[in-house]
Amino acid sequence: MKGERYILTIDQGTTATKVGLFSLSGQLKALSANRIKQYFPEEGWVEQEPYEILDSIKKGIADVISETGIDNKKIISVAVDNQGETVIPFDRFTGEPLYRAIVWQDRRTASLCAKLKGAIDEKIITKKCGLFLDPYFSASKLSWLIENVDSVKQSLYMGRVILATSDAWLLYKLTGGKSIYTDVSTASRTSLFNINTVEWDEELAYFFKIPAEALPEVVPSSYDFGLSDPAICSGITAPVNASVLDQAASLFGHTCLYRGEAKITYGTGGFLLINIGEKRIPLGHKIITTIAAQYDSSIQYALDGGIYCVGACINWLVEDLKIVSGPELTGKIASSLKDNGGVYFVPALSGLSVPYWEPNVKGAFVGLSQNISRKHLVRAVLEGIAYRFLEIINVIKKGGFSDIASISVDGGVSKNDFLVQFQTDLLGIRIQRPRVKEVTSLGAFYLAGLRVGLWSDVKELKDKLEMDKKIIFAYPTVNGYRSNVAETAL
Repeated sequence: MKGERYILTIDQGTTATKVGLFSLSGQLKALSANRIKQYFPEEGWVEQEPYEILDSIKKGIADVISETGIDNKKIISVAVDNQGETVIPFDRFTGEPLYRAIVWQDRRTASLCAKLKGAIDEKIITKKCGLFLDPYFSASKLSWLIENVDSVKQSLYMGRVILATSDAWLLYKLTGGKSIYTDVSTASRTSLFNINTVEWDEELAYFFKIPAEALPEVVPSSYDFGLSDPAICSGITAPVNASVLDQAASLFGHTCLYRGEAKITYGTGGFLLINIGEKRIPLGHKIITTIAAQYDSSIQYALDGGIYCVGACINWLVEDLKIVSGPELTGKIASSLKDNGGVYFVPALSGLSVPYWEPNVKGAFVGLSQNISRKHLVRAVLEGIAYRFLEIINVIKKGGFSDIASISVDGGVSKNDFLVQFQTDLLGIRIQRPRVKEVTSLGAFYLAGLRVGLWSDVKELKDKLEMDKKIIFAYPTVNGYRSNVAETAL
């Protein structure tokens, strides 16, 4: 590693924080993963401790520095991606959190959203920000904090509070309090950001009773966010040059840089993003339009078809139902059966998103009989995940967008060969699975690299990539699941 320089990436996800060290050629030199605890104080509530998140970042940075033994002065840039809709209110002067992080999966505001639907035409929200009234998005969480948390109320009265997604607090801490920013991709997940004018929307802020002055400044995803605080970053003092929504980072990491290029992340939840270029396409049909990223003056829009429960459903089989000893066994179990035995699963353990937006819908197995075994339940869960994405893509096509040539997949559950093959059989679309596992971190690396001048533009970036020379392809088959996949060197 002598003479090399590096970019440090921080992938701050829902269940873990991954810190990576990339060479400037895009090779992952080291990776540290640290799990984060979730708290469930009431039914439907999901919270995290902000300082436990920060500690996972600090430990990850220390781990990769220790593992590689590099001089931290060789780190020329830091890139961060975040959970998205998760919120952390904090004091703008001290940086102290005023409440736990309310995680994107949290459903406590379901009744509030139902009430708000009677107070505004939801089409206004969709027209402005591409989203819908749902507990998933940040605005209702922030409204709840103002209404229910005394420390937030008091801080708001004193003009001290920052009401923001988790990235703003992390950037504040990573830069030693010098930065109070969010990027356009994360802001576009709040229901407060106008994706047409690319700014906070005063009408939406008024509707959700959120003072605009309490919101962070919105900047491009590739930007100079400030210098990293050596006290937090194991002695590293380097510019933070990228901050972006995790799913947008994943889209970028797959190099889905042009219209019609799509990716699915099979993680805790499942997230389909389709790049639609520099112009918004209002499809209707309850499909989200969002901002994927902004670098320089270029804004990339995307269609978003997320589902709440993918890895969470599989973990439910393992940890709660205890019908399989590990998630890695589910694919083999499913493929050992000739079919699903007529059993189907609705993956709605946290409600249903696109196109229903029904937070109170519950998951269900249907088609049960005495002939059904645990294996059938395992297969039904995997198939249910794939069927939901089929449903979402069909809705997108019905809305008028059908320019999807192939889909790239990532996330822990994308290792499941049965699921990937079943998905491609349902869709009739080729699916590719890059050998690079940390695609989200790679996307953050690309955005930082653009900022520090590793590539002049995204075309040069795509032309010079070395990371995806080997890709595993799954092709649609006539008879359903096929155990072998073609390995192709591009």
